Amino acid sequence: MSAGPRALSVSLGDGATALAGGMLWIEMTASLVVADLHLGYEEAIGGALPLWSLDESVGRIEAALAANGARELILLGDVLHGVRLSEGAGERVIATMRRLRSICALVVVAGNHEGRTRGRALLGDSVEEIERAGLLLHHGDRPRIGTMRHVIGHLHPSVALGGERSVPAFLSARELIVVPAATPYSRGLNILTRDCRAAIAAYGARPSSTDVVAATATHCYPFGSIGELARAARALRLPDPNG
Repeated sequence: MSAGPRALSVSLGDGATALAGGMLWIEMTASLVVADLHLGYEEAIGGALPLWSLDESVGRIEAALAANGARELILLGDVLHGVRLSEGAGERVIATMRRLRSICALVVVAGNHEGRTRGRALLGDSVEEIERAGLLLHHGDRPRIGTMRHVIGHLHPSVALGGERSVPAFLSARELIVVPAATPYSRGLNILTRDCRAAIAAYGARPSSTDVVAATATHCYPFGSIGELARAARALRLPDPNG
């Protein structure tokens, strides 16, 4: 399996562009979309671990906002890994939200990890979904088929590279765009698994018409459709990710 020529960005249609670093750009509204930050993950798994990914993640977002001249930042759900944080960790998250709001307009879309409270004490006000440039943005934990093209996170799609290695990836079909997870901790959902096929089918998308764009920190790599990748994997006799 081989990718197409690497690029700093790849058009996904409808004025939406996949950016290196796994962020989505919506040209008409100058919106930068970031999914699945899972801030506070370190505390959730270890308590004493430092929240080092917070500053790293926010630094990447700030750089992308400046580079693209963004007027708006949309955090597409699962901004938090959980709403129960220590006082110190909570204060850092609140300060981070304040910092982002000082740069540009900030829209927080609630995800399943925000729970029933929607993380309001830490994140401020949030919405369940929002429309931008004819696209319907929501986290993606409540799939449905509609007339608008969906932009979701939630799935953490990735291209498996062998062993424990993987790279985050955008999925793009006529029916939806899936934005890869921004958290550095997730191996992601292998795009060649039945689970991934079922997840996109909930929006009416098919593997044969769903394109894959892998996104490293510095470049995007178009890989063709999920169907094409699956055929290539079989031809190369690669291990079946479905077991």
